[in-house]
Amino acid sequence: MIKRLRQVVLLLTALIVCLSEPAVFSTRGFATGQTRTVSQSQAWMSAVRPFMYRPYYGSRSVLQRTISYVDHDEPWYADDGRFVRYDGASWKSSVYDCNAGISCYDGHNGYDMNLSFEPVLSVAAGKVIRAGWYNALDHNSSFGLWIAIDHGNGIATAYGHLSSLLVRVGDHVKAQWQIGTSGTTGSSTGPHLHMSAYYMPNWRATDPFGWYGHYSDPNIVPDKYLWMGNPKARSMAPYLGGHSRYSGAIVVDDSSPGWHSTGPWKRASFHTDIKGGMHYTITSGNKASATATWRPSIPTSGYYEVGVYVDDTHATSSWVPYTIYSTNASNQKAVKHTVYLDSSHIGTFRGPFGTTITGCQWVSLGTYYFRKGTTGYVVVNNGTGGRGAELAADGMEFVRSQ
Repeated sequence: MIKRLRQVVLLLTALIVCLSEPAVFSTRGFATGQTRTVSQSQAWMSAVRPFMYRPYYGSRSVLQRTISYVDHDEPWYADDGRFVRYDGASWKSSVYDCNAGISCYDGHNGYDMNLSFEPVLSVAAGKVIRAGWYNALDHNSSFGLWIAIDHGNGIATAYGHLSSLLVRVGDHVKAQWQIGTSGTTGSSTGPHLHMSAYYMPNWRATDPFGWYGHYSDPNIVPDKYLWMGNPKARSMAPYLGGHSRYSGAIVVDDSSPGWHSTGPWKRASFHTDIKGGMHYTITSGNKASATATWRPSIPTSGYYEVGVYVDDTHATSSWVPYTIYSTNASNQKAVKHTVYLDSSHIGTFRGPFGTTITGCQWVSLGTYYFRKGTTGYVVVNNGTGGRGAELAADGMEFVRSQ
């Protein structure tokens, strides 16, 4: 019953076309209704060559991190009672154990990977064309907080269920730049990354692992192997995440000398808070009435990953703006960058499939260049665009990249 409900929800929400918070990002949904008749020529589709790198740090392959495959049989969330994997293996109905620990369900248009609050990287260079809530009216639907990148070769990739966004619509990114952090927003049963590849401009889903079956590919578009020969990340960040602080991190807590606040903040105490305490305030629409600042003492100039501690109490805002003030490494000019984070899907919350518990999480806000001293800092404010949600301020950590 839950499985069937999930399919219905995904099919209905995939058809929604909506706008996100207009002051920040445009997040029109993409067209998912497809037919088996393709009127325009698809010769250019066959010319696409491998160009994709892994969307995460580490040495594990994509298939090693996969927990759900693409369905080659109508991969637009159609429920036709048949699932077809890239190697031609087929099941007559949706199953959640086609391989040990891997699910296969009807119409799935991407790969789910077991990334739990980890940095999400762009698989290739391109232009950001979506960044925000897939459905601004229902944050438990479809991809939730998502990003899409047009790679300029006829293919776009999408990244769903994120907890933070590091990019805006219109940004140009290079291969394996951090664009966000994984999470469990949208129609999600738990923390993971959903990644899809589409032929543009009609958003026709394709399997980046291609087709190796001994019969005709049932997908209406060519499925080609799109991964580079050596697709692992060419650089490495600490990739902060999990419940515990990173070993050796510089931590600025809300009780530290490097923390400062303005406006109406309240003090709260709970055993999961850093040092047993935290501050919180109420969101106030588009105009900020409270700010909090974390200013670390940096011992050595260099690149540092920044991570924020999201508590499981007093953190219910879905659009928290963290602005990082850092330095350009080459010319030493000041750099200002804002990251948007959803704290409402961290801790204990009511999700689309019942109560979800993630516990407190360190969430990456990206990697930045900080000069030695106290010139770099992070600021959050309660001008989130919404009113009445709780915004928490606890710890911030800074970890030197190797």
